[in-house]
Amino acid sequence: MNGFIAISTVLILVSVVVAIGTTVTLLSIDEARSGLILFQGEDNLDFVEGCVDDVMLKIRSNPTFSGTSITRPEGTCSISYTATDPNWDITVTSLSVSVQRKIQVKFTRNPAGITLTSWKEI
Repeated sequence: MNGFIAISTVLILVSVVVAIGTTVTLLSIDEARSGLILFQGEDNLDFVEGCVDDVMLKIRSNPTFSGTSITRPEGTCSISYTATDPNWDITVTSLSVSVQRKIQVKFTRNPAGITLTSWKEI
């Protein structure tokens, strides 16, 4: 009888330790995945902001610019326009598969340069 109680106690303790270990491992994996997605999101936001800068420079030098994409070393951004010169309303979206960011920019183009009205992530 004493042997049965000892074996049962050991089995119960091993089961509890395995359950705790599995839970901690799964939580660690989820935390790592969340951290990676956060990093990729911030990296993609920097990329899209760079695309917006490129588009605004192109529009500043060419008021008839109507490109629908910008290609950079990091990838490609899609551009959509909802207004024309001198008031521009553009939306730039990353074409990344994993994490996408989108920025909407409103500005006025004049001979002296560009006057920014709004810059927001949507």
